[in-house]
Amino acid sequence: MLDVQEAQNIVLQHTPPGRAVTLPLESAPDHYLAVDVIADMDVPPFDRAAMDGYALRAEDVQATPAFLEVIGESPAGLVPTFTIGHGQAARIMTGAVVPAGADAVQMVEKTEAGEAERRVRVLMPVGVGDNITRRGVEVRRGQKVLTAGRYLGAGEIAVLAMFGHVSVLVWQKPTVAVLATGDELVEPCENPKPGQIRNSNSYALAAQLRTVGLQATRLTVAKDTKADLRMRIVEGLAYDLLLLTGGVSMGKYDLVEEILAELGIAVFFDHVAIKPGKPVVFGRKGDGLIFGLPGNPVSSYVTFECLVRPALLKWMGGPTDALLMVTGELENRIKQKPGRMAFLPAWSVWDHGRWSVKVLPSKGSADIVAFSLANSLFVFPKDRTVYEPGDPVSVLLLDDFFRRRRATGL
Repeated sequence: MLDVQEAQNIVLQHTPPGRAVTLPLESAPDHYLAVDVIADMDVPPFDRAAMDGYALRAEDVQATPAFLEVIGESPAGLVPTFTIGHGQAARIMTGAVVPAGADAVQMVEKTEAGEAERRVRVLMPVGVGDNITRRGVEVRRGQKVLTAGRYLGAGEIAVLAMFGHVSVLVWQKPTVAVLATGDELVEPCENPKPGQIRNSNSYALAAQLRTVGLQATRLTVAKDTKADLRMRIVEGLAYDLLLLTGGVSMGKYDLVEEILAELGIAVFFDHVAIKPGKPVVFGRKGDGLIFGLPGNPVSSYVTFECLVRPALLKWMGGPTDALLMVTGELENRIKQKPGRMAFLPAWSVWDHGRWSVKVLPSKGSADIVAFSLANSLFVFPKDRTVYEPGDPVSVLLLDDFFRRRRATGL
């Protein structure tokens, strides 16, 4: 049976490269850049005042107070046509062009205007270059300012706009369908009859997909008959990626693999040494990917994070190390049977310069209520049986880690 890293390697090996598409700038956030971006100008493009004050020659104010003739004004957005000479100054605004002849700006708080603002009294000296941002000090024309593969957040969008990009080449996001299977499933709006449960996996997977920046299509729940399941799977194959949940174990009504084979879908593995989530299927048809995740809610959640998220990020041009791993100190004793790498719900806190990790109590792979209290996954290696309080441990921080708050009773 494959270990988790081997399974992830197979998934990434068979994940096709994404498709590049040009989007208008306002539609580009939450995508990954497909090309390098080169500066088309210096930044700033001129010597710029760093604050409101007076542009002057530093040598004229080494002895203060000093009285200077005000010969003009340099507001933001205009280029002054005058030159600052000996004993002269000009009013200047933050971000404005420093006039020729001036080599410093004294802030307005250290001056006093006089004689109908035709003269200024400078109260303190300044040095050459003080309060001036020189041309090109931030970026030089021809410099690479964004690298292909960069995630486009607010800062990156500002950079693109600064250098004149009204559209940008990004990696296109895949289309995704989510298909839950099982006669026992009813929708959340329904009251389950004896033997039935509400369908939570479709909604949970759709929520996980949103944290990757994707909007999922939830298909109608498939019944445990070959005809209905086949029809729903065929419907899902019209999407770039199909996520099934349930029907991948060894029971009489676990029909997913049989139907995938009939549809000519190459299956690369159907079991992984992971806990929870051992029965997990991965296949490909053309450029489309198919994941068959377990039906237990926590198993579905964990296998998505370990196998599906990396594939989606590769498809979209992003980094495949999907979740941030940190090393912390364990608070409570935890043990397991060896043989499979386990991912257990945990609460992790940065506390006094270290990560503190508490593994949360859980009743197994169906206990989604307990799992919902976690902000991280405690990683339990397959060949280790016990951890004691104080032991160093590894945890994966969930994608929404920073939006979570500690629940009462933890």
